[in-house]
Amino acid sequence: MGSTSGDPSSIQGRWHFGIPIYDKHLPAFSEHQAALITCLHRLREEDRGSVRSNQGGWHSSDDLHLKEEPLLNGIMVSLLQVASACIKDFEAEREFKDIRMVAAWANMNEKGDWNAPHEHMPCTWSGVFYVDAGDAARSDKGDLGGQILFFDPLPMGKEWKRPPNVSYQPVTGTLLLFPSFLTHMVAPYKGERPRISIAFNLVVDR
Repeated sequence: MGSTSGDPSSIQGRWHFGIPIYDKHLPAFSEHQAALITCLHRLREEDRGSVRSNQGGWHSSDDLHLKEEPLLNGIMVSLLQVASACIKDFEAEREFKDIRMVAAWANMNEKGDWNAPHEHMPCTWSGVFYVDAGDAARSDKGDLGGQILFFDPLPMGKEWKRPPNVSYQPVTGTLLLFPSFLTHMVAPYKGERPRISIAFNLVVDR
């Protein structure tokens, strides 16, 4: 898979609670999407999966980045490239030796599946890439419809004009990158077709 990082100058994190969350679209992904979906469905047939934060759904083994599969290798290289550019944008004034992907896994959520609040410590940064975000969320006010929520490490409440969490609607072909200590969850997914994503953990060596 060719480079999908786009223009490096477009890298910009959104700040919540004094913490950056990078939201980056991989423009060249669409031509590989169908083949990657087929690949992950095949992997699901071979991998019974595990239970971590997932409440229902399928969570593959966490060695996706080590699979000897050209298509998976390509997407992992692209995700690492984009994530590394984001981290370098954030840590421009700090020196480090390397950025390593230490775990990666696929997720498939069916209707009603969700992920309980959790973190990815002791890693440094974590990300989730939406291979197929599935059906759009319902438009009912207050309905989180499968959104990913990030929680303020120091919740203050509305009286301090600081919301205790922020939510993102998953978008196909988009990577969300965030510090691994940040508590997050996924609200129950309500779509009819599966939502498919790849998540990963990175360690920054200093």
